[in-house]
Amino acid sequence: MFVKILRPGKMIFQVKNFVKAELGAKFIESPPFDLEGCLADSSNVTPIIFVLSPGADPIAYLNALAVKRGMGDKLHAISLGQGQGSKAEKLIAEAQATGAWVCLQNCHLSASWMPELEKIQEVQDANLIHNDYRLWLTSMPSNAFPVPVLQGGLKLTNEPPKGLKANMTRSLNDIGEERYEGCTKPREYKKLVFALAYFHAAILERRKYGAIGWNIAYEWMNSDFNTSELNLRMYLDEQPEVPYIALNYLIARVNYGGRVTDDKDIRTISAMLKNLYRSEIMQDGYKLSKLDTYYAPPEGTLTEALNYVASLPLDEDPEVFGLHTNANIAFELKTVGYFIDTVLTMQPRATGGKVLKTPEEIVTDAAIDFGKQLPPNMNLEKAHESTFALTDLGVEQSLGIFVRQEIIRFNKLLSVIRSSLVDLVKAIQGTISMSMDLEKMFQKFLDGRVPDNWMYVGYPCLKPLASWYKDMLKRIEFISSWLYEGVPDSYWIAAFFFPQGFITATM
Repeated sequence: MFVKILRPGKMIFQVKNFVKAELGAKFIESPPFDLEGCLADSSNVTPIIFVLSPGADPIAYLNALAVKRGMGDKLHAISLGQGQGSKAEKLIAEAQATGAWVCLQNCHLSASWMPELEKIQEVQDANLIHNDYRLWLTSMPSNAFPVPVLQGGLKLTNEPPKGLKANMTRSLNDIGEERYEGCTKPREYKKLVFALAYFHAAILERRKYGAIGWNIAYEWMNSDFNTSELNLRMYLDEQPEVPYIALNYLIARVNYGGRVTDDKDIRTISAMLKNLYRSEIMQDGYKLSKLDTYYAPPEGTLTEALNYVASLPLDEDPEVFGLHTNANIAFELKTVGYFIDTVLTMQPRATGGKVLKTPEEIVTDAAIDFGKQLPPNMNLEKAHESTFALTDLGVEQSLGIFVRQEIIRFNKLLSVIRSSLVDLVKAIQGTISMSMDLEKMFQKFLDGRVPDNWMYVGYPCLKPLASWYKDMLKRIEFISSWLYEGVPDSYWIAAFFFPQGFITATM
């Protein structure tokens, strides 16, 4: 709480330290994706449901597990969509008889067939189905997904790891010891595959900085990394020398660049890889970024490479991605805001004891108090003669046009606030129904934040509710004095909805 007051952006670091001290380090690091444990908990009538998230593709893990369990030839995958429902039904019927695995991908794209899936699951009899049969389902969060199937299945998700360290650890683990040691040019392969893991993690992590990182947040996946790793191995096995130019083009422009639509982003991703895929990378200690911490480790085992990654800091500096340190400020504030919002949604609303007010009483009192302070809408017909004065040519002065537009906007805001406050009090009293918008407004009042329906017609502002309301009243007071008392001697530029319009009008 103390750090939140002094440096809001740094609060998350303190939260991590607190959780680490109270519960242990494993609660602040991403756990490995345990598909085997999930398989052990399942049965022939229990579907295993992957809840998909952008940047994570579990199919590679499923293929690897099938091969490990001797089911490589018995795993049948089909991507659902238009006209695929009948094929899926036939596949399930055959697999239940022979003991195969069926993977139905992208269930959210086949909403019309989901009721059929529900019927198939409802009439199943474990005694009539082969013990080895398993049904794997992948879907984005969707309202069309049948609830009984969801409730009866095992749910798991594989969110992309957060942070450079976690991303690199997953990428290297996915390669495995056997592939890591299996190239004909071991030194070149180990150096370049480590640089590839670093590159993959860096471009993913740049997304958290918004438009500073990438103009568009592209959804690169581990399949892009796996394809690039296969290309790298093929070129090293087949070419006498390392073809840096070909690898740069293939990985940056084709494999990853295939998702990139902005020309400036193409330049950025090409420049990032060119810094890694060059002859100097073969030198021990070659720095991957401006910081001394990140370098390509000496040739060794996969365990040694993973141990080096484990020694990297948990929270990386923006310099790692070629960005200025200040890039962290906006990201940290956004993260803290999201964290606090999440904590507030989990906050219990009921109060104990007889002395304290109930949430309904708190909101009602605040709404009535706000309503009493609210001034009436501004009347353009009672304007001072200088406010909308005409020029020599008989047209209204530019500042007059500007303030008229501001008054219209403020009047709209006042009307929305006035009507919503009245409706909120009535809804709490039970004289009208509590709509979704009023319920959200009620919640925002409890949290001390500006309601969404006010912000929608209001101006950009980061103040909490009480400060925002006082500030809004002062803004209206200033605009009202301009309207009723004439053009002021000085202007409060921050009071306007559209300050740029004021600058243009003044010029």
